[in-house]
Amino acid sequence: MGIQLEYSERGPGSLIRDVRDFRDEVLCGLKELCGPEFTVEERDVEKNNGVLLYGISIMGPGENIAPTIYMEPLFNEYVRGTMNVKEAENEILKIYSKEKHKPDIDLSDLSDFEKIRDMLTFRLINAGRNTELLKKVPHRMYLDMAIVYTVYVADVFSGAGNILVRNDLMKAWGTDEETLFSLAAENTPRIKEPVIKDLSDMLLSILDSQESSREDMEKVLKEGSDISMYVLTNSDKFYGDAVILYPDLLKDLCEKIGPEFYLLPSSVHEFIAVPALGNTNEEELSEMVKSVNRTSVGKEDFLSDNVYVFKDGKMTICQTCISQDKNH
Repeated sequence: MGIQLEYSERGPGSLIRDVRDFRDEVLCGLKELCGPEFTVEERDVEKNNGVLLYGISIMGPGENIAPTIYMEPLFNEYVRGTMNVKEAENEILKIYSKEKHKPDIDLSDLSDFEKIRDMLTFRLINAGRNTELLKKVPHRMYLDMAIVYTVYVADVFSGAGNILVRNDLMKAWGTDEETLFSLAAENTPRIKEPVIKDLSDMLLSILDSQESSREDMEKVLKEGSDISMYVLTNSDKFYGDAVILYPDLLKDLCEKIGPEFYLLPSSVHEFIAVPALGNTNEEELSEMVKSVNRTSVGKEDFLSDNVYVFKDGKMTICQTCISQDKNH
């Protein structure tokens, strides 16, 4: 699966100006190393928020799926001077050798709706930053976000084993978006169970595996606030933002946090729930979300700059701090 493009041959020692030049150089070397019985191709993959990653796929004799090995981490090593082109080729072959021993996925199953209906799941993405992608995939709007659908496959090569459902696949299934949503709403909580953790407990758990002083962190947390904040994600910790769509999850959270609370989008992987108290400064919450998005969240992982409110059984955008998204 993915977008396959024609490759252009480059001679050894060609000028490498960017990651695409780097990939072309590595691709030439890999084709020579693997020989004609292997299919070695360049592959560009459109990810979330318009991020385009450059990869190489290798498929050997008798294999029916090829892992996409992304070039960006290897190119960064090349730029730092810690890896040359030949070393990058060897690293890709190591990755391929490791991945090819995983069970093959029968891609023909993807065309059989009855075989995959129990594996349909959903996730949330930012709508404004995925306008082009949303033209190609079945979806429905949810506030400033969009719900899109994936087929969950265990032990696939990358990500968490998710294949994005596109319009042509839905058409081949002979189904519609309403059916996809109904199935995904039933399947996703089962496949990707919700995880709700107290933020303080999570920080202390992380601290236990580090050299810092647990006592120091406990002191900081106590000095900061007595307010309990909760991290909402899923068992994969991958696109855990969708847990807010799980039936009754936010209503049940009211028992822990109170009848009204804010939801801060930490990334596409999680939300942070904060109780709404009389002295809560909504503008400060908004600035905190924006600051984290600018300094700590990668472009692909960005979900939203908005703060959300859960009140009276309904989630809405906080109107006092609504954001005009400008790509961070």
